[in-house]
Amino acid sequence: MTLTNTLLRFSNLRYSLIPLLAAPTLLLPAIPTSDSASVPKQNVVSVSPPSQSSQISPQPSIKPTSPSITATAKTHTKTKSKVAAPLHKPTDVKLKVAIAINVESLAVGTSTTGIIRDEAGKVLRSLPAGVPFNLQASGNEIDFGVWKSPNGVWLEATPGGYVGVGEHWYRGKVKLISRGSTLLAVNYVNLETYLYSVVGSEMPSFWPIDALKAQAVAARSYALVRYLKPANSLYHIGTTQAWQVYKGLSGEASSTYTAVELTRGQILTAQGSLVDAWYADTQETSDRAHDGKGMSQHGAKDLARQGYDYTHILGTYYPGSTLTPIQISAVARGDR
Repeated sequence: MTLTNTLLRFSNLRYSLIPLLAAPTLLLPAIPTSDSASVPKQNVVSVSPPSQSSQISPQPSIKPTSPSITATAKTHTKTKSKVAAPLHKPTDVKLKVAIAINVESLAVGTSTTGIIRDEAGKVLRSLPAGVPFNLQASGNEIDFGVWKSPNGVWLEATPGGYVGVGEHWYRGKVKLISRGSTLLAVNYVNLETYLYSVVGSEMPSFWPIDALKAQAVAARSYALVRYLKPANSLYHIGTTQAWQVYKGLSGEASSTYTAVELTRGQILTAQGSLVDAWYADTQETSDRAHDGKGMSQHGAKDLARQGYDYTHILGTYYPGSTLTPIQISAVARGDR
């Protein structure tokens, strides 16, 4: 990846980013005190793809009101940092995440009563809670075993529930598409909600909060680039290391909620352009695979443990960048 690909400009208003009235924050680098926190040249995602399961895991023991989830959370390390980031309204970006691509069969279900709708929104059928259905592609239809649906149907849970696909549970709704002999499943989810999982899927949730906050900003910036320049017409982004890891509810924890909420709407920009914020597990990985561009996750952890806050961490790994609170214009959202 070259530096010219790191910064993206969108002159078309349809895909414009409109800053809020809050002043952007120039990011200053930390003073490195260890090799693991060394300043890189400038911007990768390192994880393993989720496997497809033939059965849905048991319903998660999570309260419907969620952001109080604590089941998998661990106490993060305390740091000297201060929370000074302002809170902003949700960006209201609906991200389309491909959670299963070209699979021959797929187990789906819902934790509460499920609803199947056609593309026009008409209810076709309800599904019993907690019962898995093993789907098969059948030409221009989807075979649920006991019945066949038209192509491109929506699967959603009634209020307080989640949609299960493979071995994970997801917020939002899922679109199921037959591609002749294979299936595609796309999770439609709010960007900020998506980040609850990405932060915990990419970085251990017990790491220092400022490392998690830096991860949230980098992941948000990375996802927005894919939102504005999607992988294809059916989805913006996937879940493997080719993009950034997303495991649904299993990636969430109380600390990831905190990291996302305290950085809500904040992205990285440079000279008026959105930064494509690549990152890797270590600086060595970044140096070897991406010419040193982007954030070292372990380096971010080390800097946070030394007392640096997330703005200094981001300033270290994305030199010359500005922390900018943004929202997507109504024009940009109109056809996404």
